[in-house]
Amino acid sequence: MRFAECLRGALLLAAVGAAGCATRPEDAPTAAAQPPPVAEKDGAANATAAGAPAAEVPPAARLAFERATAALNAGRIDEAEREFAALAQSHPGLGGPLANLGLIHRRAGRIEQAVAPLEQAVRANPRQPAYLNQLGIAYRELGRFADARKAYEAAIALDPQYAAAQLNLGILLDLYLWDSDGALAAYERYLALAGEGDGKVRKWVAELRNRKPPPQLAGIREPR
Repeated sequence: MRFAECLRGALLLAAVGAAGCATRPEDAPTAAAQPPPVAEKDGAANATAAGAPAAEVPPAARLAFERATAALNAGRIDEAEREFAALAQSHPGLGGPLANLGLIHRRAGRIEQAVAPLEQAVRANPRQPAYLNQLGIAYRELGRFADARKAYEAAIALDPQYAAAQLNLGILLDLYLWDSDGALAAYERYLALAGEGDGKVRKWVAELRNRKPPPQLAGIREPR
């Protein structure tokens, strides 16, 4: 992938796990995993706005992006945040700086601050499923469950092979929207994409299959 394409489309936040997904609250708390540095496996990493030609990235923006990326990789998060914020302000049409800024906010626990740059990244590059997946996680953490579902489903519509979004959709349907059938279908699609070796998700699938329906209230009348 050319550097300019990374700047337009890819998420560069260092990986904490493999899938870029949210964990279920009843599990041991871990940081939400981020996309890997190049994010090619997240699909459509090079895409720009639908139908819009890719603009040439100015040399100054390239240098700023390199500085921000180097700071991020070195653990200088405050410096990286300043660089990405300045770049996002001066070049709002580049999705990468906006998305990384949103991810920095979210990982720092500033969830409300994370949403705006992630939404801007999606507007700048609406065919990038990784942005939509990360936006869905931010929405879910804010309790905006309907918006989270739309974001995950939009990511999947762009890339049906995007396992992380399938998993996050399953978690949302399972734990927050109480849609057991939908959650089971999403988990099974995730396992089909990611491989059956994910024992934790296979355990969730077994739990859903064995979950008893709520007791029937037939014959019980409400007081009048």
